Amino acid sequence: MPGFPRWVSEVLARSPEAAAADQAAWRPRALPRPRGAMPAPTTGAVLVRRPDGSLRSRLAGLLPSSFYRQVSALTLATAASQVVSLIATVLLARLYAPVDFGQYSIALAAATILATVATLRLEMAVPLAEDDQEAGMVAFAAVLLSALAAAGLLAVLIVAMLLTGRPWFDLGAGTSVWLVPPAVAAVGALAAFRMLLSRQQRFGAISRSRFTASLVQNAAQLGAGRLGLGGVGLSLGFVCAQVWNTVSMWRGSGLGMLRLSTCGAAVVKWRRFSLMLLWPSLLNTVTVSAVAPLVALCYGVTVSGLFAFAIRIVALPATLVGQAVATVFYPKMAEQERAGVDQEPAIQRAITGLTMLGTPFFGLVMLLGPDLYAMFFGEQWRAAGLISAVLAPWLAVSFVSSPLSSLMTVKKQLTRLLLLSVVEAALRLGALAAGVLRDRPMMGIAAYSVSGVLICLYYVRWSLRIAGSRLRSWAWGNRRYLLVVGVGYPALLLLREPLPRPLHAALAGSLTVALVGWAAGWLYRQGRRPGGAPPREASPGHIAPAGVGAAE
Repeated sequence: MPGFPRWVSEVLARSPEAAAADQAAWRPRALPRPRGAMPAPTTGAVLVRRPDGSLRSRLAGLLPSSFYRQVSALTLATAASQVVSLIATVLLARLYAPVDFGQYSIALAAATILATVATLRLEMAVPLAEDDQEAGMVAFAAVLLSALAAAGLLAVLIVAMLLTGRPWFDLGAGTSVWLVPPAVAAVGALAAFRMLLSRQQRFGAISRSRFTASLVQNAAQLGAGRLGLGGVGLSLGFVCAQVWNTVSMWRGSGLGMLRLSTCGAAVVKWRRFSLMLLWPSLLNTVTVSAVAPLVALCYGVTVSGLFAFAIRIVALPATLVGQAVATVFYPKMAEQERAGVDQEPAIQRAITGLTMLGTPFFGLVMLLGPDLYAMFFGEQWRAAGLISAVLAPWLAVSFVSSPLSSLMTVKKQLTRLLLLSVVEAALRLGALAAGVLRDRPMMGIAAYSVSGVLICLYYVRWSLRIAGSRLRSWAWGNRRYLLVVGVGYPALLLLREPLPRPLHAALAGSLTVALVGWAAGWLYRQGRRPGGAPPREASPGHIAPAGVGAAE
């Protein structure tokens, strides 16, 4: 295969039987585990010691007490980093213009998309690996692939510059395009190390690394802003933080250098799984998490900058709580799937908790977004506040569905995931195209938000169904909360113009406080539970063998 090292070509051509023989011939050293924990010999999970010592009691303790404790630890650390980022954003909004954020968002999106392709999504196999040794090999292979992709991309940019005098095609990123290769290497490696630490239950290490990386990014971006570096300064701060985060998590994971042959064996074993997961992930990345180039292509770099700034602020709860839940949720669900534990109670609690946590924030943004942005960040960002208000319904539902979407991976529903990703991409691209045809960017962004709501609701419905429940029964169980939300927010939207602005803001704030109190009461009751009822055993038809999902 031209352009690739010889060992990569051999890996892609090697049969699964040969890969299994290579893996059996060499056993890498076991990864270090947290103090006071005992590893499960076949699943790679880490179970905390309990007085009675039974496996059933350990699994009963995973949810909710252990789950909430680990999510809380990640949330508190992330909250500290987000407070720092929010304060820094107030200053960044006065140092950078919307076009600077547009260039930065395009460079960041390009790095995210290319990192997704570079790792082949092998990091998603880390929690599903049969043991810690195989998990380490899969993670190391993902890191190596991201480094090779970054080196190849840098070579392409240099050759294009020498031949044409410009770095190939920057999509509006400007000089920031030169920071994309190191960002690809760092983002890809970081994803692998984060999954490895999650499997090891090293959530404290993830929290510390995330917090220090936030300090590095904000300090670098503020310094670059004072120097007038524009979009390059924002991109440089991001790269510095990703490199710092990657090195920190690598040191915390205890992963050392491994033989290339063993990494190749891991790639061969999980290549079918990763390639099936790659296309849905790529479509989702291009049309959701890294949509800035598409927005720039449709509406210009300035609108892309406003869109990126809006997402930066309004996605705060997703970063604060949603990512913490997802980091704990995926390995927990993978562990319970291997053990044959009924997952319905965990999924019901996750949906209820995320709904109650996300609704007050996104509802407030939907009601007061433009005024809040103008007040805190300056009048030039009022349009970003309007974009945030339009995107708030989608982000509220996405806040619930994003952590749950990993269930399709755990349940090996990769074909369904691919079909849904194709439908989602078509809906979102069609929504943006509608705004282009009518020459109305806000119309396209509104249609983009509506399509996101529909897709995310389907993810929630499917997650409940696969766990043995129904969206209708969940809604009936939470009917009082949903009634307050379903009546309160539409009423305040209709009364926005007739009511005086101070009165409308006071009513919006009162509704937000009431819903926050409701969520706090629910979390308090969940926290007082002594560990939950013992989980029900799943039927034999729901117990997946550990090797399912790997290449056969």
